[in-house]
Order: sequence, then structure tokens, then C-alpha cells
Amino acid sequence: MPKSWKLEVSTRDALAVCATVVGMTGMAGCGPAAEGADAGGDAAAAVDAPRCVPDEATFRTDVLPRMERYCGQCHGDTPNFGATTGLFDLPTLLAEGEGGARLVDHIATRLHDGTMPPVGMPRIPEGDADAIAGWASCGAVDVAPSTGLVASAPPVLASETPPTGLETLDFQANEHAVGPDVRDEYRCFVFDADVAEDRFVRRFEMIYDETRVLHHLVLLRDPDRHAPDGDYDCYDGSGMPPGSQYLYAWAPGQSAMEFPEGGLRVSPGERFIVQIHYNNGASLPDVRDSSGVRLYLGPTEGPEYGMIAMGPTQFAIPARMRRNVESRCTVREDSRLFAGMPHMHLLGTNFHQGLERTDGTRAAIIDLSGWDFGTQLFYDLTTELHTGDVITTRCSFQNDTSDTVSVGENTTDEMCFDFAYVTPPPSARYCDEGDDDNPTDVAYLPSACLPMGTSTDVPLVRGAWVEASEPPPLGAVAPVPDGRYLLESADAYVTGLSTPIGTIDTATTYSLSRGQVIVQGGVLTYDVWQDSVVKSDSGVRFGGPAHFEFAAEFDASASPLRAPLTCGGTGSVNLHWGLEGDVLTVQFQTDMVPGQTLWSQFAFRRMP
Repeated sequence: MPKSWKLEVSTRDALAVCATVVGMTGMAGCGPAAEGADAGGDAAAAVDAPRCVPDEATFRTDVLPRMERYCGQCHGDTPNFGATTGLFDLPTLLAEGEGGARLVDHIATRLHDGTMPPVGMPRIPEGDADAIAGWASCGAVDVAPSTGLVASAPPVLASETPPTGLETLDFQANEHAVGPDVRDEYRCFVFDADVAEDRFVRRFEMIYDETRVLHHLVLLRDPDRHAPDGDYDCYDGSGMPPGSQYLYAWAPGQSAMEFPEGGLRVSPGERFIVQIHYNNGASLPDVRDSSGVRLYLGPTEGPEYGMIAMGPTQFAIPARMRRNVESRCTVREDSRLFAGMPHMHLLGTNFHQGLERTDGTRAAIIDLSGWDFGTQLFYDLTTELHTGDVITTRCSFQNDTSDTVSVGENTTDEMCFDFAYVTPPPSARYCDEGDDDNPTDVAYLPSACLPMGTSTDVPLVRGAWVEASEPPPLGAVAPVPDGRYLLESADAYVTGLSTPIGTIDTATTYSLSRGQVIVQGGVLTYDVWQDSVVKSDSGVRFGGPAHFEFAAEFDASASPLRAPLTCGGTGSVNLHWGLEGDVLTVQFQTDMVPGQTLWSQFAFRRMP
């Protein structure tokens, strides 16, 4: 988790400016932008837009969906965050107020002069802003391209007032001294949950004390209780002990985080870590801080959420270079993405997260351009996810320094993550499978052929490609005990390396596999996911992800064996196999490499 944010906008400032979105006589605005617009009595004069009657059909089919997405949190049917009027009712937009002013004219004006969305919030993408302003002005107003942060999804805004009837649980630093020479201190404060029964966190809220030295805060759960009692220096990364889980992250500009329903589970006696990054850049004397996080707790009703960090965990940006980095994350079970906080450091320029469905269709989850290090927010990313969908996270960087910049915790290092809330809670803290050309992991999605109740906890195995005239021996044909066998090696043997598109480079060619075999009652169930990364000396990659799944009648008296399928297709499968001790080896021969013979050999070890 980053040690990288600097304080520029307070949470309450970010919420307060929401009221400046629309200003007109009879509406409550706030801040200089709203006051200046109201003073003239005719805000539309700012762009000299002629009086017009915008098209109703265009409003219903094109403009309203955009306004619901980008303006709905403040200006929906029930106005919020200081707004006093909704923007989704066409007669209301066209009605004349005092002095003949209309809401629809103010919409065009605000988009044109850059005061909608309000100061401190990301800009609306140019195409959407143009569509809204052009409709509202009958084509008279054109929104200039923004030079600031532009987001394709709206920020998640929580109300200033928390829901009623909830208990609170505070985790705070206790007058922690931040000396005048402190620049990058990471202090971890450890707490045990003082609750009598399981509760859901409905809302997270920052407790502010010494904002002059406060950079960021992270809340983690420590289920295995690795963290020591009290507080400790965790600059060395010990603030994220093995098995710990992200729960909440705060950075400048971020408001409270509130779940629309349900929440995040807290159990009695659970251990939590609050990691705070301090930086006393102004060398202020006698600074003591008691900042922290407040949890609003309610009953365990509704969906349960967890947090996962999606993005590449290893990369470097060469000096004076631009570079895009990305990684993929395969969805392991049907779930729903609620909100996410994209995160980069100082060199970031653009952020993209996209989704590829199992049927090949693609959709953007969020795009950010004009990255602003001081404005890091949770965005509404509500998306239904299905098993096998692939999420790609990509960051763009511009390194104008004379040094290579790598992944790290410091402000001058870099990161590329989306810290996302998902329901049901994901089992992993990170999801990084590498990019398409250089994967670092392969997802294991269990086959329907597996017996009910089979564990899906299988290790990652990295395999090599070897040039050989024949593969190694398989072992003996002998009775195979019933049981569960986990994959422990997966290598390929090929008679030659020459192919029509170049010579296979065995130094850079590899495979990633996860799988298992179940032998039970005369049936062998085989379930292996593998991603083969085969690279030629010319740099061309071939191969790719594949799933090998079947169940077949298994006669342990012969190899090779023509085994009739009982699941995963019709007909039979040709099994070459052998047993040596507790290791069952299965081999398949293919013509995947043109002009060569390829043997893929998988060894599985029987579990006790």
C-alpha cells in the first residue's frame, strides 16, 4: 500500500464544494464560483447562449443517462450534498424562475466555465460534457477540453451525517510525536475489536487531528495476529503482515466511505492495523497526532464486502521515458464490484481499467486522464462480475527524471493499483496475473467434473520447455490409490525448436499451471489450467491460456489407456501415465508446434 499521498484537500472541503454544481436565483450555492454566477442575475450570459427549447427525445435517450451518471449523486430526484434542486425532470429544467432564468441555461454555463462539477472533483469526459452542454444550449455552447483530472465514473460521496442507530468503534493514534525532522515515517497502531458479536462496518470515516503532517492512512485486518501489541515503526513493510487484508484507505480529497447496503464484517477480538504515513516537511515543532479512523457498525444484514488491490506489482520506468504497465485479474467467482480507488504516484498520467467477458465482449470500468496526485478518490464502479471474466488494469507514466523508477512504497517510487470493494469478499489481498505477453499467474476455476466438495486450493507451478528426442519415463504401471493429487510439475518436451515463425527461445519460454487429479472409485478426474508463453527468437509469442478438464473410467492395468469419458465430452481420451511412489505422471502428445512432436508432461503428488 502506498506511502505516497500529500494533504491538499480536506474531506469536508471536497464535500462542501459539491453545492457549487449549479447556481441560480433560489438555489443555495457555495464558494466564489456560485456567488459570482448569481450576482449578475443571468448566469447564461457568461457564454451568451440564446434562449432555446432543447429537444425532449434527445434528453430522454442521450442526455439523461449521462446526467444520471455524472450529476446524480448531488442532483438526483432527492438532492444531496448541498444541492437544492434535481436535474432529471425536463419541465423543471425548462421552467422560468426569477428574472426568466432557467436551470437548463445554467447547466450549459456551468459546464462551459468549468464550475460543474465543482472545484476539487474530477471533470466530466469531454464527449459527455459536450453532449450535455450542446443539448442544453441547442448547440450554442461547446465545452473546451479539460486540462485537469477527467474521470469516466463519478466519485462515491457519502453524506456529511452518518446513518442513525449505528455504534462506533474508533482506532486512533495516541498523541504520537512527529518530530521536525520526520519526512517519511510509517507508524502502525494495533487494535483489537471491542465488539461482543459479529457486526458489519456500514461506514468508514477519518478522524482528523494534525492534518499538517498527515499524508495517508490504511486500515488492515490481521487475522493471524502477526502484528505486535501497541504501535511500531513499519517503514520496512511490516505494516502489512502475511495474510493481512485491506479494509479501507484514505488519501487527501477522499470523503467518508459508506456502503449502500450491507457492509464489511468485524468479529470479536479481531486484530486491526492502522498504518499512517507522516511527513513533517515544514519542520514544525511539538507536533503530536491522534488521527485515526471511525467505524460505524450495524447488524450483519445485506451483502458482505471485502477489498482487493488489482494491478501490476512489479515494473520499472526507465529514465526520460514513457511507459504503460498493465496486469490482468481473472474473476474467480460471480461477484459485484462496488467502488474502487485508483492509485499512482507522481509520474502517473492516465489510468485505465477494463473488463473482458467470457464471450469476448469488452467494456471500460473506469478511465482517468490528467492524473492528479493530490486528488485520489473512490469512484462508483458498480459492475456485475462473472466467473472467468478478466479485468485489466493499466497505468501510463511519464518519467522525466534521470533515474529509473521502480515499484515501491516511497513517494518517489511508483504504484499502479485499484483498491476495490467487492462482494462477496475476495480470498486474496492482491490480484496480479501479469500482462498478456508476460503473465505471472494463471487463474484456477474448478471444473464441473470434480467431485462435490473438492478443495480448490491448488499451487502455482512454473514449467519449462526442453528440446529432447523423447520425454522422460513416466514410471510404472501399478495400482493407483484413490485420493487427491496436486500438480507439482508441468514441463514440455519438443523434438525441435524450429518453427515457421522462428526458433523457440527456451530461455524465455515458460508455462504457468494450476491443477489437480482426483482418483476415486475407478474414475480419474483431471483438471488443469495452463498458460503457455512460447517465444521465438524474433520476439513473437504464441501459445496461450487453456483448460484441460475431463473425467474418465480409469483402468490402472495399462498405459497407454483408451479411457471412456464420463464428464467433459463424449468418446474417450488417450492416457499415457505412470506411477512412482506418491507421484502420478500424465502425458499428452500433440502437434502444437508445426513439424515437431510435443509432449506435455504433468506430475501430481498424492496428498496425505
